[in-house]
Amino acid sequence: MPSPTSARRPRLSVDVASRLRKMIDDGQWVAGQQLPTELKFIEMFGVSRTVIREAISALGAEGLVKPQHGRGVFVAEHLPTPPFRFGDSSIDEIDHIRQSMELRLGIETEAVALAATRRTEGELASIKQALDTVNQLNSESIGGAAEDFNFHVKIAEAAHNSYLVDFMNFLGSQSIPRVVLRLEFGAERDAFFEELIAHHVAIYDAIAAKDPVAASEAMRVHLSRGLVVNRAV
Repeated sequence: MPSPTSARRPRLSVDVASRLRKMIDDGQWVAGQQLPTELKFIEMFGVSRTVIREAISALGAEGLVKPQHGRGVFVAEHLPTPPFRFGDSSIDEIDHIRQSMELRLGIETEAVALAATRRTEGELASIKQALDTVNQLNSESIGGAAEDFNFHVKIAEAAHNSYLVDFMNFLGSQSIPRVVLRLEFGAERDAFFEELIAHHVAIYDAIAAKDPVAASEAMRVHLSRGLVVNRAV
């Protein structure tokens, strides 16, 4: 079981990338300027060469830095507009869960209302299939993040709004909180998953009944419960 301290600690490469990104954003290194050497960064952050390379690679993927063979790494001449980032900041896991669940509350309570209004019989069948899969895992007190996320994506697809689907896929299964899985197997864990099954069924039933108000409320209850439980773990 991970300790509370380890749960709150971001990966080293993510933390280093975030700190380097801030230095660039703050103008410590300007466009076209060469970054310090790997050795200097190792000394600066007290991490391994691999961590530094992973952090630099992440910044390169964002277009913030450009490696030049035989010369080093340079800040990009034309810095991109800072993108929206999800799940790769230096905030700890508990804060990540709180903020991501609040974001999902704003999006998914509306998405499920649209799904209840617009869904087809075929889409309802897809939602039911996803529901059965995740509920089977939950009945065994197992939390499948990918299966849980798929249930929510199927709902977004039934809303008939491609932007909602794209945004849900952008968030990915990392938006499903897993902190509760540190609960020991036993009555407390079983009770959590029994409640989760009831939430999923309530959401599905409201969509099946084409009741957008009930669907939105069921989703709100579901996601709000996730906030409460994960604060307590």
